[in-house]
Amino acid sequence: MASVLKHLVCAMVVLAVSGVAGAQSVADRVSFGEIELEALKSQKLTAGRCSLFLWSKTERPVFVMFASEDPAQALVKIDGREFRMSRKTTSGESVLGHFEKQTFVGGKYRFDLDLTYERNGKVQDGAIIERGILRSRDKAGFETILPVGGMIGCKKA
Repeated sequence: MASVLKHLVCAMVVLAVSGVAGAQSVADRVSFGEIELEALKSQKLTAGRCSLFLWSKTERPVFVMFASEDPAQALVKIDGREFRMSRKTTSGESVLGHFEKQTFVGGKYRFDLDLTYERNGKVQDGAIIERGILRSRDKAGFETILPVGGMIGCKKA
């Protein structure tokens, strides 16, 4: 029990020191620190490819990111503009061309993505995201964390 309490206290200290901010959704957008991610329109799968679809896990889920494995890039919408971001780093296991940890960079934006895929899923032509976190850091060094969920969908060639 002491070990559990020690870990809980350490986690609270880390959160307090890192300046983590929460996210809230309003209709078709979600506040993400200094950024407001806007809902993307529906996206089409390319034949022979797999794409990642992410929604905010907020009171009102918002479709916040679409990512392809080839080319390795993500699409987000901020201030009414769609931004294509290149995938710069990856680590962890790859599931249908998408990794457990990925970093996307485009213009002045950088998003770090940590995903856990459902291992025993019965989804054909795809995979469910069990847990996900999207992170961004502002100029002052404060990190915002947005819980996300979604799936990878694939379209046969």
